[in-house]
Amino acid sequence: MLAGTTVVLALAIAAGVFWGTADLPVDERLKALFRLPEAQRNLQLIIWEWRLPRVIAVALVGGALSLAGVIMQALLRNPLADPYLLGLSSGASAAATAGIVWLPAVVTTAIGLPLLAFAGAMAAFLITLGLAFRPGRGMDKLMLILAGIAVSLFFSSVSAFFLHIADPHITRNALSILMGSASGTKWGDLVPLALVLPVVFAAVLALTPQLDAVLLGDERAIALGVSLNALRTGLFSAAALLAGLAVAIAGIVGFVGLVVPHMARLLVGASHRRLVPLAVVLGMIVLVIVDLLCRILLAPEELPLGVLLALFAAPPFVLILRRVRRGL
Repeated sequence: MLAGTTVVLALAIAAGVFWGTADLPVDERLKALFRLPEAQRNLQLIIWEWRLPRVIAVALVGGALSLAGVIMQALLRNPLADPYLLGLSSGASAAATAGIVWLPAVVTTAIGLPLLAFAGAMAAFLITLGLAFRPGRGMDKLMLILAGIAVSLFFSSVSAFFLHIADPHITRNALSILMGSASGTKWGDLVPLALVLPVVFAAVLALTPQLDAVLLGDERAIALGVSLNALRTGLFSAAALLAGLAVAIAGIVGFVGLVVPHMARLLVGASHRRLVPLAVVLGMIVLVIVDLLCRILLAPEELPLGVLLALFAAPPFVLILRRVRRGL
């Protein structure tokens, strides 16, 4: 299954590189891709400086959000947990928007947009957990989702406020964060997520036995030797970091972390040893294909990622809700 989806991912990336708003002959695309001497310089620019970094960016974002979704659904034992519904994405976007339109450019450059987005995601998630936690009763699943929605709405309002008071000439980048877009991505923008995602992936893969134990309940997990506090602190921080870095590259990309892990479970079951790699690859495939559709459906105009994702994710989300309702 994983080998087959990896082949599909390679084909999706190739399609993302070869097709777009510019109509290029296939032979010229191949020459530009392989940088042959007879390749046109402008085509090399389109493929190597515009399309390729963008396609790799959305693949990394899709994999990161899917991995964050698997982590959160496992540790919270909640099938509706994901970075978008629990407020991480909105918190990250609010911090990034503030950095773009409010903080001096020298400060934003010194701190770094990815670090600001991570801080916003972590703050939003801590607020969500605090609102959902009941002393003596632990974490309430329904309250967690409601708190996440409330926190998400709050930080979305904060982002809208910053946009309202900002200079119109500098709000374009902030708007792309709110709507979701990888347009204009440069190679340097990929570095933080390209470094963090493999490390978190390897760590989560090594911790899959503990994640499987957590699904049995806190008491059984502790009896099996799982250090729940350390596990949750480390992996929640990793999920917030992934969400923050993803927002810094492509803005708010909703529902990937919710829907894709469920798609993977339908294919390979709940064992995290098989679930984690498949979910990451499926997340990459989904976002690469959606980004390609955003570029070609209304060419030469582009649709925001958030528009098509919400459209495609609505039916699976309804099915997930029905399954959750039957399980309650």
